[in-house]
Amino acid sequence: MRNFYGLLALAGIALTACSDSSGPSVGPQFSRQITFPDLRNKLQSLPATGAARAEIELPATGFVAREVNVEDREEVDERETVRGRITALTVDAAGGKGTLTLAPGFQVTFTSSGMFATGDDMNLTFQQFVDRVQAALGLTPPVNLGVRAVRSAPLNPLALGAGDAFPADKLELKPDVERPKLKINVTQANIVAAGGGDCTMAKLGVTPEGCLKVLGVTVGIASETELKAMNPGVVKVEFEGIVDCAKPIDAASFFLKDGAQVVVDDHTEVEAQGEDGDHLSLAEVKTACAATPAPEIEADGEGVLTSSSGQPPVIRATEVKFEQEEQEQIEAEFEGTIEAIGTDNITVGTRKIGVDANTQIERGDTKITLADLHVGEEVEVKAVVDASGGLLAREIRVRS
Repeated sequence: MRNFYGLLALAGIALTACSDSSGPSVGPQFSRQITFPDLRNKLQSLPATGAARAEIELPATGFVAREVNVEDREEVDERETVRGRITALTVDAAGGKGTLTLAPGFQVTFTSSGMFATGDDMNLTFQQFVDRVQAALGLTPPVNLGVRAVRSAPLNPLALGAGDAFPADKLELKPDVERPKLKINVTQANIVAAGGGDCTMAKLGVTPEGCLKVLGVTVGIASETELKAMNPGVVKVEFEGIVDCAKPIDAASFFLKDGAQVVVDDHTEVEAQGEDGDHLSLAEVKTACAATPAPEIEADGEGVLTSSSGQPPVIRATEVKFEQEEQEQIEAEFEGTIEAIGTDNITVGTRKIGVDANTQIERGDTKITLADLHVGEEVEVKAVVDASGGLLAREIRVRS
C-alpha cells in the first residue's frame, strides 16, 4: 500500500491572503509575466550569498523551456528536486556511487548512503536501484524510467554551480514522469546571454532570448517560454494525498483525507491522460467516488495557499493530476475435475469459477473457448478474487 505525504512546509509561515477584485470569473494573480531582461536583473541584484528558487519545465524532448517560474524568496531554503527520464547510468559499485543522466542531459549523482524507493514507496537498496535501472536500459529498445531526485534541506551550497551535477540524497522511481522538471536555486552565474556558449539557434532550434545553464545543460528561454515570477507574499506549495470521497466533490473543489481543501478553477491545469491512460478528470473522480466501496484516488499537484488562519488549509491549485490506485488482487491457483459448465462459469471440484472475455483457455497448444470444455476433464486454473469475493478465471489449461 502506498504512503501519501501531506502538504509540504505549511506550518510556521506568515501568509498574506490573496484577493480578487476583478470578479468571480478571474482567479487571483499569483504570478506575473516577466521578460528575460527582468530575470537577468533579478538574479544580478541578489546579494553575493543569495539565490532565487526557479521552477523550470521542459518538453519531453528538446532544450527550450516550456515554463520558467521564479518562486517566492522563502523557497530557497526548501529542498530541491529534479524529475526526468533516465537515459544513462554509470556506477562504481565498489565505491558505492553512481551518476544518472536525465533527458535532455541533466547529471544526477548519488551514493549508497542515499535513500532509494519505487513509485509505491517500497524501499530499495543501492544495488536494487542500480539493477532496476540497468535492466530497463538494457532492454531493446531501452526503457527510460522516470525518477524524482531530491536534495534535502539545509542546502549546502545554497546554489549549485552552472556545470555541477545534482547531488541527490533520495531517488524515487516514478512511472508517471513525462517531462523534465527542476526546482532548484539559481544565481546570476546560471545566466547565459543569447549567442553565448550553447545558447544559440544552432543548438536550440529556435532563436533564444537568453538561457539558463543548470546541471550542465543550457536551457533556452525563447518566445514560446512562459516566463513568470511569483508575486510577493504568495506561498506556493506542493500537495499529494488521497481524495476524500466522503466529502463534497464538485467543479470548484475537492478535499484530501488530511483535511485540506483544494480549489480548482479555469486557471487550474488538470493533467490529461498519460501514456498509460490512467489520469482522471475531476468529473471522473466524482463518478469513481460514488462507487461502493470508494476507490483510492491520488491527487498530486501544486498550488498556493489562500487561507492562513488555522488548519486545515485551503489551496488554490495551479495544476493537479488524479490517478486511481489499482486494488491489489488476491490470486489463486488449483487443479481438479470439471463437475459442471455454465454459460459464464465452470465448477471445478466444489469451486465455482467465473469465466469472461479475458479468460485464456487452452488445450495443449490450442486456444479454445468455454464451449469446447467438457465435464470430467482435468484442468489447471489460475484465478483472482473479484470485487464480490468470487473467483474469476484468468487461465484455464486442460490437462492431457
